Amino acid sequence: MTISQKLFANSYDLLNTLVEWRISSYRRSTAGQANGHVLEIGFGTGSNLKYYPDSVNITALEPNPFMFKKIRDRTLKSKKDVTIFQGYGENMPFENEVFDTVVVTLVLCMVDDVESVISEITRVLKPGGRFYFYEHVSSSSYIGSKFQDLLNPFWKFITTGCNLNRDTERIINNAGFSKVDTSKFTIRFGTPISLPNLVGVAIKKS
Repeated sequence: MTISQKLFANSYDLLNTLVEWRISSYRRSTAGQANGHVLEIGFGTGSNLKYYPDSVNITALEPNPFMFKKIRDRTLKSKKDVTIFQGYGENMPFENEVFDTVVVTLVLCMVDDVESVISEITRVLKPGGRFYFYEHVSSSSYIGSKFQDLLNPFWKFITTGCNLNRDTERIINNAGFSKVDTSKFTIRFGTPISLPNLVGVAIKKS
């Protein structure tokens, strides 16, 4: 896993440049809306950093230690308040109800157990706290979902763990939030293959 983590960290920013022009507006509608003490799960190299308001205090949770130098370099340039933790969303090293906002962007496709991550998010959010998310998700059409299922083993291998066919919307809706607002749309990258996406916010019960 160490070799794949290092390769992924080295190629992360290059891969992001291929899609960033299509997803920057969704970073603004998630990270850009954060307030207070913020937790971002799967911080990567800090692609969301420039979108956060200057007033927030950011805790970055990232499992890949090879990302950390890039995070520190980008943090210094941004002059934002960021504390880095190594860890996984399924078992976070934080007390209950300590964050005003939790943010994930294109991360829940990569985790081992989405339900556990969402459960941990509700645990660490303060009452009334907001969970902002932007993810690609499973297709709502029968043909599309079957194609995703067929392609998923190959896709997961070449992307070191990304899943095409996760029903993230259902999982979030069933997690017990007091309110969930979502918007679904499709992104095409000049090919016949489309990628269903989900962006939204879930509010924890007060």
